[in-house]
Amino acid sequence: MSRKTARYVIVPDDNVFNDSMETTSFRLFRAMHERLFTSSGARVAGGTGTGAASAGRPRLRLLDTEVGRIRLIDSIGENEASLVSMTPEQARELQRAYPGLRVRRELKLYPLRHDKMDMIRKQAKPSSFRSARSLDLRCVDGESGQPLAGVPVVVVLDARRGFGISDLVTDQDGRLHTPLPAGQTKIDAVICQPQAGYWPGGAADVAVKPEGPTELTVSLVAIREDFADSLDRMVAPARAGDGEGVRVAIIDTGVDPADGLRLGPGLNTTGSEPPEEWQDNGTGHGTHVAGIVARVAPEVVLHSYRVFEAGDGGASEFAIARAIRQAVDDGCDIINLSLGQSSEPISISREVRRARALGVVCIAAAGNDYMSPVSYPARSGVTMAVTAGGVLDAWPEGAITGRNVAADPAPVGSRFFARFSNVGPEVDFIGPGVGIISWVNKTSRGVMDGTSMACPAVAGLFARLLSRNPELLAAERNQQRSDDIIKMANGHAVPIGFGPDFEGAGLINGGDANDGGAPDDRELYARVL
Repeated sequence: MSRKTARYVIVPDDNVFNDSMETTSFRLFRAMHERLFTSSGARVAGGTGTGAASAGRPRLRLLDTEVGRIRLIDSIGENEASLVSMTPEQARELQRAYPGLRVRRELKLYPLRHDKMDMIRKQAKPSSFRSARSLDLRCVDGESGQPLAGVPVVVVLDARRGFGISDLVTDQDGRLHTPLPAGQTKIDAVICQPQAGYWPGGAADVAVKPEGPTELTVSLVAIREDFADSLDRMVAPARAGDGEGVRVAIIDTGVDPADGLRLGPGLNTTGSEPPEEWQDNGTGHGTHVAGIVARVAPEVVLHSYRVFEAGDGGASEFAIARAIRQAVDDGCDIINLSLGQSSEPISISREVRRARALGVVCIAAAGNDYMSPVSYPARSGVTMAVTAGGVLDAWPEGAITGRNVAADPAPVGSRFFARFSNVGPEVDFIGPGVGIISWVNKTSRGVMDGTSMACPAVAGLFARLLSRNPELLAAERNQQRSDDIIKMANGHAVPIGFGPDFEGAGLINGGDANDGGAPDDRELYARVL
């Protein structure tokens, strides 16, 4: 028997026909929570309505069960998800002994930005190359020619196999040097993707010299503040007061206090970092997401729930579940989930169902696996799943953003579907998610692609419509309220023409009642309708 332990999530497997029946499974479940909290003097699980509740974990405690001693880590509530540590054998035995519970290995979820780094599935090892061939790259500002330092670079040696190098960064002179395999005659792509200040750039089909360095200069285009990206061209401009009175939860990498972001209370729910550390963990993803919501509905109050630890690319599903719980208890109206995983995280599924029952709408990114099935939690039936699209040529000359245009389904007018976006019958809406400009920290903007970007655009449109309907905003917080919010959004959605599996009900029209959306959309909408 293995002595190696892992973290498991346990939730009640509710039977609505016996919801008042006391069972051995529920008794064990309550014992876990009581052992963690009532005898330890630790915080009581659940939100305070202020965003100031401690998210630090209680002291670890042991519990003797029929399957032996297990270690209790955390619990969301007396009848809610628990997090424990035990061996795989204990987990299997516990599931058999208590069939009224669901016992699953805890999952990690990831930001759903379409990162060019993700193109590399098999990392090359340049130190092992015994070759006279190499790449000498220089990355410069496209206007001044000045070198750009610290730019992440991807070298795709074989796009079909996903083979290449993704851990390269330019030096202080904007240069990098890497050996190439002896048989490499062509580099499929070189991609330079700075976090801030510039559009991604690069080159394709780079011929490799038989001997010596292959020299390549990549000029990057700076982000202009007045540039109209796909968000500007797909979504009607905001009206005065759009988003007022609406609270939107950003469950992500944290949010920095950038200009135009109206930040309310925040919380770090990782359990390993201080609860007050809810600002961005340095990746810029959560700040970018929050900035998109604010562009669409400028008066919303944004609540940042940081679930990604500093230096960790994945977030614990339990941290996300706790953040959803806190966002609901803090009075948020809409929850943005620009993160995902291919398998079901059972604690998150439970919390999004609770949110829906309490009048809150969860909006989630569909995923970026090149038209694979929709990811979780977007795949859950009670969340709104969002795919990504864009507008042709809504990027400057010299940017490589056009690589994201899908050929099938073909563009409709100037609108295209993002080739990286996941699809399926679970899709509810489409949003602009290609070449989107937003804050990445409190002083700088960057360009990102992904269903991560389309999701907050749709969340912002929900917030915009909700702020224009004060009676619905003030309605009793129950499932009728969340159903009516979704019905309202569906009533404002207009199909682009890609089909339901690609766009659901379509793109939400967030303009005036007689407005067909963004100014250049009107002819397209008239044709579709």
